[in-house]
Amino acid sequence: MDSKVYVEVGSIRLEEETDTPIMLLQQPNTNKVLPIWIGTIEAVSIAYAQEGFIHPRPQTHDLLVNIIESLDSKIIEVCITDIQEKTYFAEISLLTNDGEIKLSSRPSDAIALALRTSSKISVDYQLFINNSIEIYDENSADLEEFIDFIDNVNPNDFS
Repeated sequence: MDSKVYVEVGSIRLEEETDTPIMLLQQPNTNKVLPIWIGTIEAVSIAYAQEGFIHPRPQTHDLLVNIIESLDSKIIEVCITDIQEKTYFAEISLLTNDGEIKLSSRPSDAIALALRTSSKISVDYQLFINNSIEIYDENSADLEEFIDFIDNVNPNDFS
């Protein structure tokens, strides 16, 4: 069994009570999502990357991609690797002239970079199983229940 679950950025929603963005990482062809609370600036950067919006001058994540590429390196994958004290951790895997290296990162920054470079996004298998939520199609009562959950949940609900 693969020790990773490959995911896509499903959407970004706002927690109703605090207006904190929540990024939903969805396992393709399933109803499972992993919610991760992120900062507003990172949410905007991720949304721009999803829309393919290019600023006239490079923003921070664009600049990082430019630096990586100018060093003849490329991002091959980002992985959400751990959760400690309600904080998620990620790694960015870079392919360089000297081989593969891994850099520690916040998940939101890693995903903002992955979207800009069309790199794979994964989550540690056990982490995904233990923290994902199952949702159903748009006409399902379960979706309404999930939306209610997102509107009323807070980061302290996750371990």
